[in-house]
Amino acid sequence: MSDSRIIRKMKSLMAMANDKSSENEAMTAARQLHTMLAKHNISMGDLHETEEEPVGESYEEFKAPPWKRSVGLAIANLYFCEMYYVNLGRGKANCFFVGKESNRTFALHIFKMVTTSIERDARAESRKIYGKENCTFVNSFWTGAMSRVVTRCNDLVKQAKKGELQDDEGNTLPAMVNIYEQHLSEVQGWLSANKNLKQRSHSHKMKNLEGFNRGQAAGDKVALSRAIQSKSSTKLIGG
Repeated sequence: MSDSRIIRKMKSLMAMANDKSSENEAMTAARQLHTMLAKHNISMGDLHETEEEPVGESYEEFKAPPWKRSVGLAIANLYFCEMYYVNLGRGKANCFFVGKESNRTFALHIFKMVTTSIERDARAESRKIYGKENCTFVNSFWTGAMSRVVTRCNDLVKQAKKGELQDDEGNTLPAMVNIYEQHLSEVQGWLSANKNLKQRSHSHKMKNLEGFNRGQAAGDKVALSRAIQSKSSTKLIGG
């Protein structure tokens, strides 16, 4: 399957994954989506004669507090990309995902799904406990969820590099350390040639322990992928 056909198929699957009318169809689409991406990256790394998909960037405007930017950086890294943002004022920013088109399209999609889920759950839990949206609780929930999502992404990258991941059919995927290193080199080369970035580190505050703990629980459940599993865990990724 050519790069363009893979990208068209992935976009079709993303539309299905976003369709809330059928949860089973959405789960099936998400499984197929991630499996295609993982296997596509592996095969492209082995086929040196195949014309490589060029690196570029895609972006969308979001309300982008520090917790959301940290989630974006971790998800970008998991899917062979880098992320940077440009502040627009009033709490909004353009979040840029840099990588090959199939990778950055998928990473941006997962970023939106994950952060939307975390935002919704934080407000729902706050209303359940306080009868309203308590800002301290909500912000601590977001921080807790962010901490778990970042840890899970980092763990998955480590396992992928070691060849410890399986697809939904039980097939062990090859160790992807060379694929990650190749993409990182290509993306950083593109950024050096096209951008002059000075990203600041993010600070995160937790003022409500209940909110933080509930956020961590939500971060454990939010779907990063429904296809990839660890050999040491039958349900590493929820959803």
